[in-house]
Amino acid sequence: MDDSNWINCPHCGLKHRPRAQSLCPRCGRGSTGSRPSTTAIPSVAAMPRASVAMPSVADRTVTPVASAPVTRAAPVSVPVAAPPARQPEHVPTVEYIPSLDSTPAWEKAPASKPEPQAETASDVNPALPVGGAVLLANAVLHLFEFLFLPSVSTDPSLRAAQLAGTLVGVGLDVLLGFSFLRGKTQLRTLGFIRLVVGMFLFGGMSLYQAQYLFTLVVFAFSCGTLVLIWGKPSSFLAGVGLTAVLLAVGVEVIGFQKLSAVQPLSDRARIALRPDLEGRQLGEDESIVGERHPYKLRVPSDGWYRRKGEVSRASDASIDVWLTHPELAGSLMVSVREWNDAEAENLREARDVELRDLRVQYPDFELAETSDNGTPLQDPSIATLSGSAVRNGKPFLFEVSLYKTNDKLLLVKAFAPTAAFEPLHLEGASTTLRPD
Repeated sequence: MDDSNWINCPHCGLKHRPRAQSLCPRCGRGSTGSRPSTTAIPSVAAMPRASVAMPSVADRTVTPVASAPVTRAAPVSVPVAAPPARQPEHVPTVEYIPSLDSTPAWEKAPASKPEPQAETASDVNPALPVGGAVLLANAVLHLFEFLFLPSVSTDPSLRAAQLAGTLVGVGLDVLLGFSFLRGKTQLRTLGFIRLVVGMFLFGGMSLYQAQYLFTLVVFAFSCGTLVLIWGKPSSFLAGVGLTAVLLAVGVEVIGFQKLSAVQPLSDRARIALRPDLEGRQLGEDESIVGERHPYKLRVPSDGWYRRKGEVSRASDASIDVWLTHPELAGSLMVSVREWNDAEAENLREARDVELRDLRVQYPDFELAETSDNGTPLQDPSIATLSGSAVRNGKPFLFEVSLYKTNDKLLLVKAFAPTAAFEPLHLEGASTTLRPD
């Protein structure tokens, strides 16, 4: 081995070949230390003194210096003890190109961190997919509640808030449900906000409408679902939350079954979309009875519903019953008024008063015909009129009948679009009233 091509590192003692940056491949520091010398100067040990007896003066012979050549003794080379053998050092066979930074590579290497998946797996909530399935089922139930549990209130602002809350709630439940089913936890905060806001919003509206059982169902469902999706609940808490959710769902299913037994769910859906309606669908040949005055009126055809009293009387306080046909926009109403002799002496004059009122309400009203069952010598017990006018931008047909019972005037009015008047069997429908 040629020692001239090797360098001893002054820091760690590694013998290595010269590098371009003069850095040690082991410690990364400057290795510009001294190279081993190519010529070794041996050290000469001092000659030991010999114990030789010196000659006496008498025995000495004086030799002239000039006659005797001077002979020099060759220096005696004494062997030098070799340094102790060092352990063989590892010499890398692959060329090492260190970084130009002064900091060693082993000091800059970051400590190994656990994989993110392993960290996330340790925090997985096993009940989270169950909460996602519950939220998806709630999206369906939410639509059923809005359609088949009609609001008691007819306040438009409350109905608008209910509809907006339903649409937003269904959309969020679908989004959160699919996310939690896949085990994603990024939307748990959004799920917490949705459940808390929904609990107080829908629970508060149900409480305002005196639907106490439904209020309890909302709170039980929201609290149970919160337990399932938030944190990492124990088996006991997850069981309690799931039980609360199942009880709430069970109450709703039983409620739907009872409602369908009393009234078809299709009727309830129609009433839910029309908050001014109430009761069940009325069929042909059924009769309705008066609320303020005793009478009976035959229903002319199928598909009629009662309008709520407070809605009907908003425009006319004398209206007792108002039937409406949602599909064909037909109406059949009964008004109960006090008989006023100052306005009319008999039904003929009362009919003329009603005709003037119709022309005030509908300026284009055209009278078709009038009739009564009396004679010029006898006051009639019923007086009728029929005509047409434009209502809400559409041509309508009208039929009006007036009855007198004691001190009451019963006014029956039927009207519908011209094309629907005959299919609804409204011709002659106002004359079927029978005062008791």
